[in-house]
Amino acid sequence: MHSDLERARQTWEEAKLGLEQIEKADPQTPEDARRHEAMLHLARLRSYVAFGRVIALERSRHAHRACEEAPTNRLCYTSRR
Repeated sequence: MHSDLERARQTWEEAKLGLEQIEKADPQTPEDARRHEAMLHLARLRSYVAFGRVIALERSRHAHRACEEAPTNRLCYTSRR
């Protein structure tokens, strides 16, 4: 069974491969060029998000803790005043 981190790394690798394929494409018409730019933008975003998930999982044993840690600490701090 794969861990969350292994799955996140695999997703990131797949996103990077998809981005590379789109970058290699050569649009022939202006309409294709606009579509290509949009697809390239989305592929970059997907890769960036996938990479962020890998980082979050590497920093924390649980992905949800990486996201909840700061707000929980801040709420605990303000409630002590």
